[in-house]
Amino acid sequence: MSERDAFGPNLRRIRIQRGISLERLAEETKVSVSLWAALERNDFSRWPAGIYARSYVRDYATAIGVDPTSTVDDFCRWFPQGDRRAESLIRGQAEIVGHDKLEWRDQVPSAVAVEGDRRGAAAAATTKQPPHWTTAFTQMFVRLRRGLGRA
Repeated sequence: MSERDAFGPNLRRIRIQRGISLERLAEETKVSVSLWAALERNDFSRWPAGIYARSYVRDYATAIGVDPTSTVDDFCRWFPQGDRRAESLIRGQAEIVGHDKLEWRDQVPSAVAVEGDRRGAAAAATTKQPPHWTTAFTQMFVRLRRGLGRA
């Protein structure tokens, strides 16, 4: 089973090990049991996309006690519902206000973008110069992830 295929089942296993029912999870997060069950099966056919999907995954991870940041990063890497690019949102908003000549492109250089890996941190880790927001603390974690073979 690939890491992608194991994403939802691993979350389910952790939830069960910690004794958290889907009903309790749904009550705490205000998200339906059917959406959480679908997450655990990696079935995102009825899920929202973008920020809403990432928010739901973050809430699930927090509720079962796993690291929400790494869980959301994994979700974004393996499933299109977690896409962090803004183009579709901006085009939709432009259409609402009647702005037909929109010239928008997500700035993802082709040399940096890795197919199947839409995480911003992964793209930043592959560039030669660290972005302006990178701190020594962040760089330490990038090196640690590389050492573990996850970068």
